[in-house]
Amino acid sequence: MEQSPEIGSTLAKKPEASDIPRVSNRFFEEAICRNCGQSLRDKYCHVCGQKKAKRLGSSHLRDEVWEKLRWFETDMAKSAFRVVLKPGTVAREYVLGQRKSHTHPLKLLLAAIVVLLLLIAQVDYLGTQDARLSRAVVLVQSWSKWSFSLGILAILIASNIVFWTRQGFNFIEHLVLATYTHFVIIVANVINLSPLLLNSTVDMVKSHRFYAAYYMPFVEIGIVFFAFGQFFAIDWRQQWWWPAIGAGLFYLSKEGLFYLYARAVIHIVLAQLS
Repeated sequence: MEQSPEIGSTLAKKPEASDIPRVSNRFFEEAICRNCGQSLRDKYCHVCGQKKAKRLGSSHLRDEVWEKLRWFETDMAKSAFRVVLKPGTVAREYVLGQRKSHTHPLKLLLAAIVVLLLLIAQVDYLGTQDARLSRAVVLVQSWSKWSFSLGILAILIASNIVFWTRQGFNFIEHLVLATYTHFVIIVANVINLSPLLLNSTVDMVKSHRFYAAYYMPFVEIGIVFFAFGQFFAIDWRQQWWWPAIGAGLFYLSKEGLFYLYARAVIHIVLAQLS
C-alpha cells in the first residue's frame, strides 16, 4: 500500500516517551493508530494501513512469527540499519504499536544468525589442525544449535531484573527488546569476522580469536547499555547508571550461562569421544 505525498503532512504527532509513564492495556484500547498517530475509524488505519495494534502477548507473538516470517522485503535492509543504530528505540516503537514501520525482530535475528554461521564456516573459525580435536569440534558444533539463544536470555535476565517495574512492560515486550538488541550484537560479530574473508590462514584466525576475546565483550556491553537507555527512555544525565547496571548484569549473566553451557557440552562430548 503506497502512501500519497500529502499523507506525510497529515500524520498526527505520536506520543513522546515522557507522555507514556506506564504501559497498560488501556493504552492499546484507545482508537489511535500507534504507527502514525491518526485516529482510527475501523480495524485498519485509513492513513498508513496498519491494523489496530494489540498489546504483545505469547499468542500474538506466535501468530506474528507465522504471518510475517518472509525472508525478502525491499525495506528489510533499511529497517535493519535503523535497528543497528537505535535498537532500543526501534524495540520501544514496536511494542507501542508501530508494527508496520519495522521488520519483525525474529525475522531480523534469524537472518543475522544465518549470515554469521555462513561466515564462520567460510573462514573456518572453529577449525583446528589436530585430527582428534577436529572430531571434538564437530561434536561441539552438533551440540551448539541453541547457543545463540544464550545472548537473548542474558539480555532478558538483565532487563527484567533491573527494569521490571519501569513503565509496566511485560515479559514479551522485554523479549522484543532482547531480540532486537541481540540482532545488533550478532551484526557486530559479523563485522568483526568480515576481515578474515580476505585472509583466513590458521595463524590469522588464531590471532583474531585471541584479540577478539578482549574487545568484543566491551562492544556487546556498549550495545546493551545504549539499547536499555533508549527502550526505557532513560534521562542520560540523571539516570545513566540504570542502563549501566543492566549492561553489567547482562555481562555477568552471559558469562554464567556460557560457563554452564560449556560444562554441559564438555561432559557430553567427552562421553561420546570415550
